[in-house]
Amino acid sequence: MWLKNFYNELKAWHIIRKVYKENKSEFEKIGLKKDWFGRLWLVINRDPKIPLGSAEDEELLGNELHIISDFLIKMNIMDILAYELIPLEKHDEETYENAYLIKLTPAWNLTKQYVNKWSISFIVLFLLGLIFSLIYLFSLWLM
Repeated sequence: MWLKNFYNELKAWHIIRKVYKENKSEFEKIGLKKDWFGRLWLVINRDPKIPLGSAEDEELLGNELHIISDFLIKMNIMDILAYELIPLEKHDEETYENAYLIKLTPAWNLTKQYVNKWSISFIVLFLLGLIFSLIYLFSLWLM
């Protein structure tokens, strides 16, 4: 069951990479960027005078999210993306950012994501172990 879900989620990652590659200029026009792992992200800057979480802040954020969701619906990938909204606030005394980070991660099942660093490392280690054990058994068979 886990392996089937992992494979299906890898297909979702492939679909997102394919759509992004075919429509890269349109994604960049709206401000969506893709990281090396395949997730989409966007930073929405906001006015520092508006307090975080106020009604005006939520309205501005809602307008930006509406534009992004309309674009993703047009690309027909909205249903396979899970999004995370992270407010960027004061990190330390020198840096202060007034923005929201939106991370869009491909996932068929939005409640549980199967493609992560632990599952990928497990699959790689399993396949390496399988290959080396087959090589070892083959070398024993030749002797």
